[in-house]
Amino acid sequence: MKKSRLLILLAALAVAASGCGYSTGGEDSTVTVIEATPTPTATPTPEATPTPEATPTPAPEMSQTAAGVNIIKQNATYYAIEGVNVRSDCSTDAQIITGTTVGQALTSTGVSEDGQWVEVTVNDQTGYVSSQYVSTEAPAGTATTDTTAQ
Repeated sequence: MKKSRLLILLAALAVAASGCGYSTGGEDSTVTVIEATPTPTATPTPEATPTPEATPTPAPEMSQTAAGVNIIKQNATYYAIEGVNVRSDCSTDAQIITGTTVGQALTSTGVSEDGQWVEVTVNDQTGYVSSQYVSTEAPAGTATTDTTAQ
């Protein structure tokens, strides 16, 4: 009796095992392929590049004329493109110190904030000429004379 129970039990296990999806690989077999996702590799974080400190722009040196016009100090050479009056201040009403000739070199020590007047040194005197009558380039075909040597 024990043997018969054991045989029945083995037969039941064989039927149960075949019904649980165990396959021998026949035509009706289904194969499920599972693709593994690769593990990403960490990208190193680049080191931060320090931002260079900005070089401060120096404030322009300034002065003021008797009439209250602000002059930005700078050294340059200008040339008279026409005969122009050198005046004691930045105004067409200011006293005339001297005059210039076409092509005459003028040593500039500054320019008005609005760019309308150029501060020049002529015969060891500081004066002002209208910027519309001078240029940083010598006029073509003229002999230039330096007023600082006079």
